[in-house]
Amino acid sequence: MEMAWLEDFGALIRVGNFSRAASERCVTQPAFSRRIRALEEWLDVELVDRSTHKMTLTPAGERFSVIAETVLRDIEHGRREVQEIAGTSASTIKML
Repeated sequence: MEMAWLEDFGALIRVGNFSRAASERCVTQPAFSRRIRALEEWLDVELVDRSTHKMTLTPAGERFSVIAETVLRDIEHGRREVQEIAGTSASTIKML
């Protein structure tokens, strides 16, 4: 599983369209679709109902959207937290 897949899935949910989401993520639409498919294969569930013209999430996709958002938010929060710790440690070391 790659974090980019979660970011792709988030973009797809935000814009509601594979082509626009691919453009937002700076990849081709076929590559973007493959990345969403790779996430689905990793999860072993379909996240997107491809039987309709309009992009619709499956029930599993609806649930996973909340999980993906939480994971991405937690990772970004953790990143900022450790950067603050590293900055504090670096300034403490420099002052000694």
